[in-house]
Formats: sequence, C-alpha cells, structure tokens
Amino acid sequence: MRLPQRLSPARRTAYAALVRPLPPFRSIEAFVAAARAGSLTAAAAELGLSVPALSRRIQALEQDLGQPLLRRLPRGVTPTPRGATYLTDAGEAIDRLRAATHALREGPERPRVRVSLIPSLATSWLMPRLRRFHALHPSIEVELDPSQDYADLDGGAFDFAIRLGELAPAGIPSEPLLDVHVHPVCDPTLAASGALRTPADLAHQALLGPGHRPEFWPEWARAHALDPAALEPIRRIDGLLLYEAAASGMGVAIALDAVVAPYLASGRLVRPFEAPVRSSRSFRLLSPRLRRSSRPARIFRTWLLAEAARATVTAPPA
Repeated sequence: MRLPQRLSPARRTAYAALVRPLPPFRSIEAFVAAARAGSLTAAAAELGLSVPALSRRIQALEQDLGQPLLRRLPRGVTPTPRGATYLTDAGEAIDRLRAATHALREGPERPRVRVSLIPSLATSWLMPRLRRFHALHPSIEVELDPSQDYADLDGGAFDFAIRLGELAPAGIPSEPLLDVHVHPVCDPTLAASGALRTPADLAHQALLGPGHRPEFWPEWARAHALDPAALEPIRRIDGLLLYEAAASGMGVAIALDAVVAPYLASGRLVRPFEAPVRSSRSFRLLSPRLRRSSRPARIFRTWLLAEAARATVTAPPA
C-alpha cells in the first residue's frame, strides 16, 4: 500500500504499522490450538497437521510478531506472558469467527446449550437422562463436548462445564453438582469365588485405577484402615476402559458411583462388599458464561441441578 507523501517520517512509520498485513490466519490458528491444548501433538491432531508443520506455522507467527509466544517444555508448551495476552484476544476472535461461519453455513438453528464434561460422565450419567430434558424442552438442543481439561473453558465456547475436582479455576463461577462415592467393583465370577470377603483381601488382587485420579484408591483404603502402600501396584486406565477392564476379569477397579451405575445395573460388574466412601472430590458445575447466559442455558441449569438432586437421593450410603 502506498503511503501519503506529506506525512512526517514518524507519522509514516506509525501509519505503516497500522496498515501492515496481519499474519496468516493459519499461523494464528496453530498458535491458539497449541496454547489451549498445552501440547503440540494434540494441537496438530486437532488441525489435521503434522507436528513439524504446526511448529513451522507457530514459528512463522513468532517471527512476524518479533517475539516468542510459547515456551517449549519437556512435556508440552505454555504461553509466554505476552503470548497469554495474545491468546486471550486471538482465541476469542477465532471463536467468534467460527461461530459466525457456522451460523452462515447452517442457517437458522434451534436454541443451543453447549456443555463440556468428562467423557465417562457424559456416556454413563448425562446422556441417559437427556431424553427427559428433550421431552420437557424439545426446542432446545444440548450439545455435549467430551473433555476433561480446564484450558478449554476460558474462550466462552461453552455455556457450562462439568469437572471433577475440589475447586474451579479462578474467575470461573462454579457450584456443587454431584457428590462422589468410590467403591471397589469386579466381575461377578471373582466376587462369587470367595476371594474377596473383606477389604484386606484386596492386597492379593490385581487393582485398577483411573490414570488421572490416582488418589481414589488411597482415599478409599485409608477410610477402611488399610495402608495404601499395601494395595500397590495399581494399573492406571482412563475413562470407561477402566470398567471394561474390570468387567473382563483383569482386576478390581475403584469406581465412581455416578459413572459405574450402568455396569452395576446390567450385572457386568458387582460390588464384592458394601463399603462405599464419600470422596473429597465432587463433580462441580462450572459456568464460564454465567453473567450473560441465555434463557435456554438457565433452563438447562435448573433441570440439571434437579437431576443431580434426584440422583443424590439414591446414592449409596457413605
């Protein structure tokens, strides 16, 4: 672009900075995906790229802006202070652009509520209950996004998120949703063999636990006056694969009542003894967009809290 001839040198420099072309969108998109995921590998998979190709796009953006945006760590990446600021603005712009593009492509659509939650809770607890919500509110569409990260909550993409933990990240309103009771489960054959008569018998069994929640077995053991070290080693398996492994006879799993309920109802898993323990963790309902929530979001929240209260009445005694 040709600059006006009558500008002073200082004004010409400032004017040139204003009209300088933006970096390529694909480079900005690559940076936002990597910063949100905290992993180049995960971001590359999300965008359908190889890791080297993703890295080249991010490096081109850093060169264009003249400063590093990501710190490369032994395991993953994290934004630099300037990168975090850029992520907030660029990420919001990309989210808005995607939403606008989707709206044009899809045309008029029903009111929608987007919920992010861990995959196992979505499959075992929420999805079987959604038919009741749809029967009451057929005009509202509920879109589930299976995830267990906190990093995807700050972009305003979700009306709600359900996470397992003690506290929510700073700045995100949250409220209790479901208490969590943990207890051992195994396949019916093992339970019928008589090998599990008391909690102490677990020291002689192969034990399975959730990979991202190693505290559940020790928490349960201490509540029953057992030394957690006596239950080691514990094989870590994430998601519903944990319960599938137990149902296949691979060992005794520590189970969350809200997630394992379908396995108990079908008889694929049983409790070798009635010894549930209320965990210090609970499922919490996070509302990243609470202050500007829509009427469909408020309707869904009211219904969800009522469903959780109903489920709490039937929870096992601690």
